[in-house]
Amino acid sequence: MPTLVSTAGLPPREQVEFWRNVVSDAFGPLQLRAGDTGGFAGRIASRTLGPVQVSDVRAPAHVVSRAARHMTTRGGRENYKFCLLLRGSGVIEQAGRRVVASAGDLVFYDLSRPMELVLDAHHLLALTVPRSAIPLPAAHVADLAGTLLASRQGPGRLTVSFLTSLAAEGDAVDGPHGQYLGEAIVNMVTSALSERLSGESPVPGAGAELLQCITDWIERNLHRPDLSPAVIAHAHHVSVRQLHRIFHAAGMTVAAHVRTRRMDRCRRELSTAHLRADRVSSIAARWGFSDAASFSRAFRRIYGCAPSDYRAALADEDVEDGTAHRQPA
Repeated sequence: MPTLVSTAGLPPREQVEFWRNVVSDAFGPLQLRAGDTGGFAGRIASRTLGPVQVSDVRAPAHVVSRAARHMTTRGGRENYKFCLLLRGSGVIEQAGRRVVASAGDLVFYDLSRPMELVLDAHHLLALTVPRSAIPLPAAHVADLAGTLLASRQGPGRLTVSFLTSLAAEGDAVDGPHGQYLGEAIVNMVTSALSERLSGESPVPGAGAELLQCITDWIERNLHRPDLSPAVIAHAHHVSVRQLHRIFHAAGMTVAAHVRTRRMDRCRRELSTAHLRADRVSSIAARWGFSDAASFSRAFRRIYGCAPSDYRAALADEDVEDGTAHRQPA
């Protein structure tokens, strides 16, 4: 059974703040701005399907933004967000990109990075998917933050069609089959991501298995200061040239993958309360960044602020549990 939250019945002057709390509770801390309309008629019906949180959202025009100080993990889970606009239009800004979305577009963004979403009056289907559920290299997927996934044909179009039908079915998707629908959603959005990344199928056959083996090994060895293409190739009994070829076929480079994964580990430790006594430079060195100044510049480029500012904002932030009154739909 879905959970319904609505501004209906609240005094108009309280509706915007109520909506901000509702959306922050559902999708993570953020800022919200709405025009002085004398009220805010918003409604979210949310349900959990397997690993995916599915939310049917109807609301008037407003702006939501996620700044560096809001980039925390919730419940130990880091999530991607997929929004299918069913009615209305909007503008998404993330990772230096700015794209305009209209009805039928599937917007993708990363909840661990700063973003801004400017929406007209709209109806949308929002999917919150754990990053760990997407079987694609995180560095690869990061390149798509703040883009549209839908296409006129192929997996993108099929994904939009599937999600549009899902939104139309409403309560019919509840029940013991929800787990399978959630897994189907993950598979569909993964196919749309894969299509957008390379325009072709993922690395085939044994190449895909070897790539997965290599990226798993890299994940376990990110702390090693000597983690170079030569070391990685030697550990897997392939030549450096072959290693680069395997990563190139997946649309990425060895160095970029290692750097992105190390940066993500640093971000996680900067977000961890019991590690706040550790110096930023110590955390950077722990994950292979020997030059603190270079690390700080790279962190700012990716996450929009210096690592020390990121940590300070998280230390000061008191994330509210949410004050929304929920009732079964």
